[in-house]
Amino acid sequence: MSSMSPLTPASNVYYLTPATPEPTRGPKLSRRLVLRLRLLTFWWRLKLTTIETLDALRRFGRAPVTEADTAFLEQRADMILAAAPRSLGPTRVIDFDAARVRLRG
Repeated sequence: MSSMSPLTPASNVYYLTPATPEPTRGPKLSRRLVLRLRLLTFWWRLKLTTIETLDALRRFGRAPVTEADTAFLEQRADMILAAAPRSLGPTRVIDFDAARVRLRG
């Protein structure tokens, strides 16, 4: 290196270490065990799907269970209809400064 050439600054490039080799695989499962596990998985999926389908079919066509609540809903509707109608004019302007004074005082 000559005295005229500038020194290269420290680099911010980092090198990754080489990848580690893949670990050896465990013992291979027997075909019989794999078949048994697949059949068991299929059985449970079929069972759950059948239960959900039958439950949905049982509910289909039934009268709603909310017959007891209709009296409450009718009372609520009467209260809403009996309330005074809102004015259709412009809304009131809220004076925040006056509200703060009232809260402090």
